Amino acid sequence: MKRILAVGAVVLVLAVAGIAWFLSTRLDSLVAQLIESHGSQATGTAVRVGSVSIDVTGGRGTIRGLRVANPKGYSRGDAFQLGEITLGIDLGSVRSNPIVIDELTVSAPKASYEVDASGRSNFDAIKANLDRGSSGAAPDASEGDAPPPRIAIKRFAFQEGTVSADFSAVDPKRQKLEAALPSLRLQNVGGSKGGTPAELGKTIAAAFTRAVGKTVAANEAGRATEKAVGDKLGGEAGKAAGDLMKKIMD
Repeated sequence: MKRILAVGAVVLVLAVAGIAWFLSTRLDSLVAQLIESHGSQATGTAVRVGSVSIDVTGGRGTIRGLRVANPKGYSRGDAFQLGEITLGIDLGSVRSNPIVIDELTVSAPKASYEVDASGRSNFDAIKANLDRGSSGAAPDASEGDAPPPRIAIKRFAFQEGTVSADFSAVDPKRQKLEAALPSLRLQNVGGSKGGTPAELGKTIAAAFTRAVGKTVAANEAGRATEKAVGDKLGGEAGKAAGDLMKKIMD
């Protein structure tokens, strides 16, 4: 009996070790695949991930090099890149519904705002895709399929972001805009009941696209006002007034 128990214990340890090895070697790639597939479906364009690193026991994770390509009709570059995403998971909630993420931070996001000949931006196109996805009926789960996990994010932040804006399709003489993105902070994303990954992704992406649009609009308004003041006053007085207006808008 002791020998049987000993053999059983060894088999159990090997099984646990095998599961742990599978999680440590496969979980990162599985998460990356989920981000790419669900992200591409939601935004209507290609979503790619550079790398994913998940520490299951520590409840920490890092996603690097997440890129969202421009939709059709725009340049072949990316609409935005999310440099590094870090998250902390409430380990006590892993077996609960919703799973609670204490904090999710996106560092150094880069947005490339582009306007086509009709005046429509790439971010308008992505937001339209997101809206279409959120208004459509959710597909029914197949019999026996588990429903998607619900997730609640306590604190969410974009920080140290930049945006470049290209209006050359409508005005070849207009200079490219480069501006800093203000920090964006959200709390209790998904609420107490949480949301599906697709729902949370749409909420966060919509908030980011709005922030980019507002930043571009504010800086364009400031640049137009600066030019108008300079043209009106002329000379050194116009330049000084324009510089002052620029500081105010920044």
